[in-house]
Amino acid sequence: MKHLGIALALALAAATPSLAQTAEPLKVTAVPSVPIADGFTFAAVGDIIYLRTMLATVEKKSPDMLKLLRGADVTFGNFETMALDLATTKASPQAESGGTWMLAAPGVPREVAAMGFDIVSVANNHATDWGAEGLYETMERLDAAGLVHAGVGRTLSQARAPRYLDAGAGRVGMVSASSSFTPMSRAGDPVGEVAGRPGLNPVRVERLALVPQKHYDTLVEIAAIAPTPTTPKDGVIRLLGTSYKAAERPDGKIGFSYKPNANDVAANLLAVRQAKQNGNFVLFTLHNHEPSNSSETPADFAITLARQAIDAGADAYVGHGPHILRGIEIYKGKPIFYSLANFAMMNNSLDAVPADMYDQYGVAPGSATIPELLAARNARVFSDPALYESVIAISRYEGGRVAEIKLYPIDLGVNVQGAGRGVPAMADAAIGKRILERLQRLSAPFGTKISIEKGVGIIRVPTGGDQ
Repeated sequence: MKHLGIALALALAAATPSLAQTAEPLKVTAVPSVPIADGFTFAAVGDIIYLRTMLATVEKKSPDMLKLLRGADVTFGNFETMALDLATTKASPQAESGGTWMLAAPGVPREVAAMGFDIVSVANNHATDWGAEGLYETMERLDAAGLVHAGVGRTLSQARAPRYLDAGAGRVGMVSASSSFTPMSRAGDPVGEVAGRPGLNPVRVERLALVPQKHYDTLVEIAAIAPTPTTPKDGVIRLLGTSYKAAERPDGKIGFSYKPNANDVAANLLAVRQAKQNGNFVLFTLHNHEPSNSSETPADFAITLARQAIDAGADAYVGHGPHILRGIEIYKGKPIFYSLANFAMMNNSLDAVPADMYDQYGVAPGSATIPELLAARNARVFSDPALYESVIAISRYEGGRVAEIKLYPIDLGVNVQGAGRGVPAMADAAIGKRILERLQRLSAPFGTKISIEKGVGIIRVPTGGDQ
């Protein structure tokens, strides 16, 4: 009888194919999303290099600025530092930093939230200045402060995943990435028994140098006598780790073109699409210094990626990284801020730096104070007044499209020395006019018209979407 039961069970199993055997493949279609509520306001700034707890000073110095940040439905900035307690941290400075070993006081995330910020990117070239331990500690402090953050994680999948904020007007999703980073900063996913790698969400790019024809011909000759000779391929010669192509430029100087990693682009656009399907408003942000910190023109790949992100569902693109303003474009009724420069630039306020930084600038530890070291460094690489001039951009949405953008000029102490340098406040009339006129000039190539009214830049977007 027992054998009969087993035989019957086997017969029934054979007569009833599994779901995997019978089910037709799912037909996957786009999932619609309801736009954010009309009247929604989104405030955005660039890099938040805010390193010490000084909210009381900012409150007294510029209450109007804080009113703007706190008054928007959602406020964003790029959190470009690690927040550590050196007395207790398990982190240590890594052999390679993002340029400076950024270090903020433990209470800084709470103050950033108190200023009015709701969501921040952490995908930038300082994400692993203090290693995985420093990144984890910073993420924990951001969580404790109630700041939604994106762009970093314990694995690549975590770093690339959308993060959400449920605001009164609807659900806001954010995907953040960086194209400028140290090699060790790129996150990785686990495979089999190999653990994942903490870090940031990358958009890797391959740089192509564009040189005048006569110089290109010389490079081809040099490549032919290199220890491992190379010849041009598709009009490109690769020499000593750099690729070159002949291209005549009006200024006769070297230019750059960039080829982004196709897999990184596709994965980020997929994350944007998912964020839109699971929310009402999506922000995509990219930290990019390319082609250089002195360039007011975005890199070619950033322009393409910004438009691709909007095509994938993003409602706004915010670029940050080069520390200076770049133009604004309205694309299909959505704003593209190619760079909003700095909100705070307090890198002169560090009280502790690793020995590597002294070595980097050829100064012996003990021969100079840290402020003296930083002042000498800043005079060399951060002396441009434009680094201390920016805007707070507040966008208002109607019918799922941006209807108006107001640009409020801020001054980070362009004429200030000492502890006040790099600390933001509303700009006076003269500096504000200079900032807004610069933005007018930088945005004109994208067809964006900015009017200046009572010290505020205003972009009015027609119902059709583009200006």
